[in-house]
Amino acid sequence: MTSFYVRWSGVLIVALALSVFTGTHYQQNLATWSPSQVKAQTPLSEIRVLGMVQGGTLAGRVEAGEATFELIEGDASLPEQTGIPVQYHGPPPDNLRELKMLILIGRWNPSDNIFEARDIGLVTNYGFVVAAYLIGLIPLALFLFTMSRRVSLLYQEIKASKLYEEE
Repeated sequence: MTSFYVRWSGVLIVALALSVFTGTHYQQNLATWSPSQVKAQTPLSEIRVLGMVQGGTLAGRVEAGEATFELIEGDASLPEQTGIPVQYHGPPPDNLRELKMLILIGRWNPSDNIFEARDIGLVTNYGFVVAAYLIGLIPLALFLFTMSRRVSLLYQEIKASKLYEEE
């Protein structure tokens, strides 16, 4: 039975390491910044900014992949909105329009106070994705553990029993 628990301890350690690496990858490559965070922290590397295109600010040749607009946080109906000016140069976007939630990928230019976007990413709900995986994988792992334990116990019981002897 000891090898059984050692084996499952190894499985748990691998699962824990995988979740730590996944969390690190999310924080470095997939986490989004809000416009107020960008203004306050002035990042130097390439980041992903989540916001809404302010109504009435979209200008430029959108079909050609060149546009300027203001990116605000959340709801456009709130009076006090922190926004950042965006200069987009990239592939022609399909979903760039006013009052649309977007994830822009690019760099913050602190000297001009402009976010220079090069691409538009997908707005995904990572909380939903993580919950779906956990709801599916945790019961499956518990089922495999209990079935593996039962098989191991049955094997030990068969091994310990006497062989069939004729009378």
